[in-house]
Amino acid sequence: MGEFESLAADWLSYEEALSHVLNKASPMPTARVRASDACGRSLAEPIRARADLPAWPNSAMDGFAVRSEDLAAPSGTPITMPVAGASYPGSVPLEDVPRGAVVRIMTGGAVPVGFDTVIRVEHTDGEASPGGVVVHRTDDLGKHVRAAGKDMTVGEETVPAGTIVHSGSLPVILASGHDPVAVYRRPRVGVLSSGDELVGPDRFDRVVAGRAVPDTNRAMIAAGVREAGGVPVDLGVVDDDPESLGNSLDSLPDLDVLVTTGGASMGERDLLKRILLDMPFRLDFWRARVRPGSPISFGHLGSEGRNLPVFGLPGNPASAFVTFHVFVVPYLRACLASPRPGGTTVVVRTEAPLASPERLTQFYRVKLQGPASGQESRWARCSLTGPQGSGLVRSLRDADGLAVLPEGITRIRKNDPVSVMLLPGPR
Repeated sequence: MGEFESLAADWLSYEEALSHVLNKASPMPTARVRASDACGRSLAEPIRARADLPAWPNSAMDGFAVRSEDLAAPSGTPITMPVAGASYPGSVPLEDVPRGAVVRIMTGGAVPVGFDTVIRVEHTDGEASPGGVVVHRTDDLGKHVRAAGKDMTVGEETVPAGTIVHSGSLPVILASGHDPVAVYRRPRVGVLSSGDELVGPDRFDRVVAGRAVPDTNRAMIAAGVREAGGVPVDLGVVDDDPESLGNSLDSLPDLDVLVTTGGASMGERDLLKRILLDMPFRLDFWRARVRPGSPISFGHLGSEGRNLPVFGLPGNPASAFVTFHVFVVPYLRACLASPRPGGTTVVVRTEAPLASPERLTQFYRVKLQGPASGQESRWARCSLTGPQGSGLVRSLRDADGLAVLPEGITRIRKNDPVSVMLLPGPR
């Protein structure tokens, strides 16, 4: 009996399996890049403000800066006041402005010391006669002055380490005075599928004839790698042949992670794990108490000084999809030092009853619906994306998240709350 035939399944719980995976993850090496080139990359260092922004109290409106005590006339009574200068964005506050005088000011302009009000230009005559302005309304009293440091103060952390830089965080990085920035190198993730039955679009006639299965997993996993911040490396499809599989694993390019799909279970043609076990491969675990995707494996392939993490995912598309998102994606996030490698979970109410065996953690592909009128949360309900069989592809299309039934929870009734792990993509 070979090593594979005598291999006992570990049957780890979902939490145990995920813990094994995350405990083996370590941050990728770092590099410094231009901030404008850092979008989609994970910050290796926190960003801290190098200056107070704004540096001075400044105006939130175009108008005239005044001292509130200089507006002593009854409300509704026009007041004529001298204009003692102008303030524009980037200028320092004017000093020694005479009592009773105003300063023409633009949005973002520094407010003179001792001034606490900006009268909107539309509440005045707009300085129709140069050197003097008529204030028609005083209901702006005490308003439209933004405090110094309201946006950020020196030394304050403005963008945490582990943040994926995007169009919203990039201006904060630049406003904080940092360029270039330190980011983690993207992990290179090899994606390999095994199976004689798999064909691409060029041989789709075999699918039409019922003699083959569309090769969907490689593109699906590669897309998920990109979404998680990695760089996919397409290793193609390998036939269910010991020599072909062995040659593929012997000639791997420079990778940080290897993800395989297919050949993961105990079938006669499930050869991938058999080949690995004949190599310098250390299996961390095989099988977890999850559905779909229980035949998942995780280990490390050691060759030529490398210690390559290897995820063996099942070949069924839905099983590969779920196990990739609940095990591989958290690993990749941990390699990029994400503060939340497990992602984001929301609690919603289910439109359909959900059931699971007591000793399994079950993941349902679900679509999220918006809240009812007056509710504060972004999502209120979830519904199944369709039949949940592990070999079905169409149920993946509309999946906004994975509804989780943990071990010990055998049934959730319609309208009961359920936790949903959010998936990447538009929602």
